[in-house]
Amino acid sequence: MNKETLTLLIFMPLLCAAVLFFIPEKYRNFKKGFFILSALLNLAAACWFFSNNFIAYYDWAGFDFSFSVVTSIFKVFLLIIPAFFAFLVSIFSLSNMKDKPRASLFSASVMLALSCVNGAVLTDSLLFFLVFIEALAIPFVLMIISSENDNKKLAVKAFVITAVADLFLMAGIAITYAIAGTMNISEIMLDLSGSSRIAAFIFIVIGAAGKLGVMPFHSWIPEAAEKTPVPFMVFMATAAEKVLGIYIFIIALQMFDAASFNITIVLMSLAALSAVIAALLANSQKSFKKMLAYTSISQGSFMAAAMLSGIPLAIAGAVLHLLAHTVYKSSLFFVAGIMDDTKAEIISYKNNPYIFTCFILTAASFIGVPFFAAFVSKEFIYDGILHLNGIMLAVMIIVTFFCSSAVLNWFGKIFFTKDGEHVEYPVSSMIPALTTALLCLLLGVFKKVPVGALESLMEIHEHAHSVLLIISVSALVIALLNFIIGFAKYKNGLGFVSGIVSALGINKLDAAESADPYNIALKAYDGFGRVSFNLDKSLNWIYDVLIVKSVFKLSIVFKEAHNGSLPQYVLWTLCGIAVIILFFV
Repeated sequence: MNKETLTLLIFMPLLCAAVLFFIPEKYRNFKKGFFILSALLNLAAACWFFSNNFIAYYDWAGFDFSFSVVTSIFKVFLLIIPAFFAFLVSIFSLSNMKDKPRASLFSASVMLALSCVNGAVLTDSLLFFLVFIEALAIPFVLMIISSENDNKKLAVKAFVITAVADLFLMAGIAITYAIAGTMNISEIMLDLSGSSRIAAFIFIVIGAAGKLGVMPFHSWIPEAAEKTPVPFMVFMATAAEKVLGIYIFIIALQMFDAASFNITIVLMSLAALSAVIAALLANSQKSFKKMLAYTSISQGSFMAAAMLSGIPLAIAGAVLHLLAHTVYKSSLFFVAGIMDDTKAEIISYKNNPYIFTCFILTAASFIGVPFFAAFVSKEFIYDGILHLNGIMLAVMIIVTFFCSSAVLNWFGKIFFTKDGEHVEYPVSSMIPALTTALLCLLLGVFKKVPVGALESLMEIHEHAHSVLLIISVSALVIALLNFIIGFAKYKNGLGFVSGIVSALGINKLDAAESADPYNIALKAYDGFGRVSFNLDKSLNWIYDVLIVKSVFKLSIVFKEAHNGSLPQYVLWTLCGIAVIILFFV
């Protein structure tokens, strides 16, 4: 293998994006086919590198900077996730974005984003890692504005929120370089013995949290779920951003010895709190896609908490859950896209067996039914967290319960509220939905495949805890019984969760725009601007009015005092001499 072969993963998607950008719109059908082919080639390239380990450093500029490319089974495992979902999105877009005027802009942006994600994961240089992360903002914004809606305000909001997290990441990388003296990730091994090292670690963790959508970096996601194309939510919000978030956590944990660092418990607790609040918010939603968005925020925080535990088994579980979550959440978003395309709100489970099967398999993984993908990943996380803190384990199980409650409630709403509709949809929509739904089961049954990829990153020792299994299955049974009883009696699948949401005022919190951290920040910025303006205005008045008038009045007084009287001049002279003597003596 040589560097030219490996860098194809960076430059090939970039060239494909350029082709899609610049081919005239009259060749629209060709661009659709080229998009699918480009995504397939990227996926094939990522799979081909799966069994190859390669390290190369190429000097670039000065200051010990180098362009580096490093592959490992784990890295390529991460790259396959966005590559696979970019391919599914390219197929789904054939119907979902068929009549969208900016569909070509979206497809080109996906390929550009793949180039950035591939580069960020492959490079061993913190400098180039940051370059690729920041470059991702371009396709990120372009994908948001590629819908028919006027999403300029949303694009600005999403960009600002993610940029703030990236600024923390940038600061963390700068401090790390200043301490370590090298940009090569594999050469940095620091303890947390000083305030600057602690700050660097925390800043990098904040950058990772921003990618995972941990509160308060979350508020663009529910709005994007409603206003952007479903393929954007599948590829960018569910796959690419989550992959980068987990990878940044891995980098932080590799560069810093945080195993005995007390602040990680605080950070972990904050991530767990974000997961609980987002899970509760998911239960108050009146929109299917916003429910999916809030559960995505909750699961991103869930993964962040697992990573911050520092326990290898929990970290492995978080990476597995990244895969499981991307699969089941994408399948549900594909179903949501089909419902949007067909204008259906309630679907007949009898007349639409494929959609019903998709939802059944996906929901089973979502709520953690044994032998499904998310059951495996959650058991890894629970097992790891159990070694750390029993209270934190209880919080993680509660998060799973509330997320399960939300998705079961919508399962009842969509298929069992009343006689549903028979919907007709193209094959290009159903292929991605069914593929991801089947993967929910296959990844659970054949768990050794993804687990094997993680063995290159860390030693994983599974432990069969019967008590833990009983607890997690009991929580699953309670969630199912709560849904069945609540839906049968009140046509409300939330059951007693509805009372909890109301008692805590979660529904009011969700409805209030003033509770949005982004809006709070804007108001604070606006208040700071008004105070600064008034202060500036006051200073201008002092310099331009008060001082000028005072000098003018004083000059008049001095002018009037010069009346030619010799005794008065002698008196002034004596007073001046007295002042000088007092000053120096």
